[in-house]
Amino acid sequence: MVSRSWELKNGQTLLGTLTLAEINQPWFICHFTPAAGWDQAEGLFRAQADAVDSADQAQMTDAVGAVRNLPLQLLPQDGSRPITPVTIQIRAHQASFRY
Repeated sequence: MVSRSWELKNGQTLLGTLTLAEINQPWFICHFTPAAGWDQAEGLFRAQADAVDSADQAQMTDAVGAVRNLPLQLLPQDGSRPITPVTIQIRAHQASFRY
């Protein structure tokens, strides 16, 4: 498999890099390497993971919505077209996304 990677940006701020590990349709499973800007969004992603783990529907709706409201873009490092993820989760050094 060809190595694929994306820069994850929140607006103009680089949050980190996702490097593809496997595809389990519809999910792209990646290794996540945080960048200096990760601190500004880490709490939202942690809250999302906690909400998903809790199975509390109201908490999930709020936490997933908070991440979806971020202006996130995945910029392929090969220069191809940017991706706007429909859903993205980051837990420590693992990320998964759908688009």
